[in-house]
Amino acid sequence: MDIKNLITRLDEEAFQNILGKEVVATLNLLGGKYVYSENLLKVLFNTYSNQELVLKKISRNYLIDALNREEITNLIFILGVQPSKDMYEFVKELNFKGDILDRLFNYFGEILPKETPLEWISEVAIVPKYPLYSYQISVQGKIDRFLATEKNRVLLHMPTGSGKTRTTISYICNFFLKNEGVNVVWFANTKELLDQAFSEFVRAWSLLGNRDIKAIKFWDKSTVDLTQLKGCFIVAGLDKTYQALMKNMSSISIFANGCKLIIMDEAHMAIAPTYKLLIENMIANKTSLIGLSATPGRTWNDPDEDKKLSNFFYRQKAKLEIPGYENPVDYLVDEGYLARVNNTKLFTDSGITLSANDIKYLTENYVLPTNVLKDLSESRLRNMAIISKIKELIKVHKRIILFAITKDHAIVLNSLLTAIEINSNVVTSDTNSIDRSSIIKKFKESRLDNPAPMVLCNYGILTTGFDAPETSCAVIARPTDSLVLYSQMVGRAIRGIKSGGNATAEIVTVIDESLPGFKEVADAFLNWEDVWEKEI
Repeated sequence: MDIKNLITRLDEEAFQNILGKEVVATLNLLGGKYVYSENLLKVLFNTYSNQELVLKKISRNYLIDALNREEITNLIFILGVQPSKDMYEFVKELNFKGDILDRLFNYFGEILPKETPLEWISEVAIVPKYPLYSYQISVQGKIDRFLATEKNRVLLHMPTGSGKTRTTISYICNFFLKNEGVNVVWFANTKELLDQAFSEFVRAWSLLGNRDIKAIKFWDKSTVDLTQLKGCFIVAGLDKTYQALMKNMSSISIFANGCKLIIMDEAHMAIAPTYKLLIENMIANKTSLIGLSATPGRTWNDPDEDKKLSNFFYRQKAKLEIPGYENPVDYLVDEGYLARVNNTKLFTDSGITLSANDIKYLTENYVLPTNVLKDLSESRLRNMAIISKIKELIKVHKRIILFAITKDHAIVLNSLLTAIEINSNVVTSDTNSIDRSSIIKKFKESRLDNPAPMVLCNYGILTTGFDAPETSCAVIARPTDSLVLYSQMVGRAIRGIKSGGNATAEIVTVIDESLPGFKEVADAFLNWEDVWEKEI
């Protein structure tokens, strides 16, 4: 039974119920023709795969109701069940798990999506040149001078896109050349950052190394015993490491004693209460610590909170500096490492106002309350303004990333773009890893191979560790009072020509005039200078 043919038997009401009232109501604002069956069907197939239509209860029930008597009888035979009442109602009430679900998929000619188990590679043997830019070499010297002191902690401060990871990996390789039998640990809190650090070290050591070294993955499926490692480069998830070591103080003591250099990616995470306890235990034995950040603070305008981070690193910051330039970002733009940014503001008036409790929550958590974000994401006029802007943007940009407010918001925006025939996809934390990898791979394809404009709607996925250099536009529809998060989103679209990106980039910030949030990143690199006294 072909799903695409079967679903054409459904009426407009069925399509509307499957897509949800928010999608349909917003489509209606585009015009009556967009809620006719033909267009709803197009939106439906772009939003959900065949497999998802079978797995989703509401769409599965409609598919079952659409079967004729002969077809439902055949389905019952394939499922191997004996109906005790009306066949349609009986099938819809079945518990679709295990073998029953497999048989249902078989009936529809589909394969139940099962992630192919990948062989877990816990170590890679690396055998031995990988150049740095002159400004990266210069900042490495500053790291050396700080770590040679008794207060051997330093924050590496380089703008997004200038090569923090590459600079640090090169430093680690040099460290291994001088130190045998010790571990170096790279901590991060997202899979993208962990993957990036691991693959970059493997590449670098094969060019710079002088001996075999084990590179260890310690996140996800890893079952490595950290206490047994010696002379390794270990890329470790913060949560997994905490769970593995902090319940047994002897374990963390054994592991920490063998580690002589710790890297903390996204350095502001180091002072989150749980992670701070882990990091402090790891460096208690005079182990050196390097934090990485393009935005060396936690807030935009709360110096007391930001000083917690600077104090943790003894106010020691190795900042990228270029002679003749007050701000190194200007140099990176002039030289083509970063794109020249055009900041565009899209003003909207959602009519939403903050209550006293909302303001209190924002003050304490640096983010708008969930109820405010939900109301904002469901503002149809605001969403229409965003879609209208993207219709303009695709005339000049081939790759656009759109940062939504919530998972549902990302789906709504993708549905609207699909309805008006803009090439769009959506990824959220609910997108299974196979579909997610396929969508991102397609988005990353070279403009030479795939010249059609593409929009990638997402929530909570592509802020860090995601690198698609040909992206030339970011639409930030997600209000934030966090300069750190805002800068991370902007960073996805500003790779320059020398980094495989673009000469110019456009950052579109949706501004809700009645709500707090950034209008643009103005001098973000220098925002926290007042809380960092010591620099080399």
